[in-house]
Amino acid sequence: KVVLVDQLSTSANICVSHRGLTLDELCRQLGHYNLNVRKDAIIGKMDTVSYAQLRALLLLLCTSSSRVISAHFALFMAHTLRALSHLKLSVRAFATSVLTVLMNSYPELCINCGDLFDAFLTMFAGNRKPSNKQLLVDALLAFLNVFCKQPSPRHEGPLHVATFSIESARVTRINLTPRPHLFGSSLFDSSHQLQKTALDSPGGVLKAFNSICPFLVILITDENQQFIGEATEVISKLAAAVLRVRQQNLPTEFETEFEKTIETLLVLAKRGNLPKKLHDSIDSLRLTK
Repeated sequence: KVVLVDQLSTSANICVSHRGLTLDELCRQLGHYNLNVRKDAIIGKMDTVSYAQLRALLLLLCTSSSRVISAHFALFMAHTLRALSHLKLSVRAFATSVLTVLMNSYPELCINCGDLFDAFLTMFAGNRKPSNKQLLVDALLAFLNVFCKQPSPRHEGPLHVATFSIESARVTRINLTPRPHLFGSSLFDSSHQLQKTALDSPGGVLKAFNSICPFLVILITDENQQFIGEATEVISKLAAAVLRVRQQNLPTEFETEFEKTIETLLVLAKRGNLPKKLHDSIDSLRLTK
């Protein structure tokens, strides 16, 4: 009888799957030559314990600084956005939660991701989005925090330090200004801030309202009124974006299209049975003449 040393080790203090395997062992088996072993590893990673470990690992990963994660962020975001349109609902729901974590942790990187705005609104406007309202509300608030945030001007450098020598009458200056990012691209450089976001354009505002308004109606008309506060916050952020856009030279058809988009919200506000803050937020969307 041959007994391997690995078989003698115990996992008493480690979370294991139903087959007694740790997360590290399951990850190693994902590259096994045997198809059945790989399938078992995938099933094992879907266990509640393994899922919780993976989510904790994601949260730990997102504690890294923007400058550290920026080199890998585009690839990470590409996989996440692709998963939003996956055939399985569980994958789409998990991708939504991952995207929420990324938007909350790295808003300055997300705002430079060109596909995020369209991909998120396409998912939100579709019929295949997750049914968990709390998950969608958290994702929507994180999305608006990214694209409704006004870029702050950066005042950086030049930074210098000097050493003086009275005896030799000499001053030595050392430049402490940080070097440019290794990749030299705005996509990877977290220090770069776009002057305008997609919500600063008339087309972006209309697309956002077309995608988000049906969900807001669902939240407002919910019998339990569980998400009235969140709906008020969302409408307030969108109203601020509309106000910024109206300061531009808008095409004549913008207000017509916008009024059609928010018509259901205006009808709900007209009924008079909404909380005052929510009613005022909806009323602020009207064009003041």
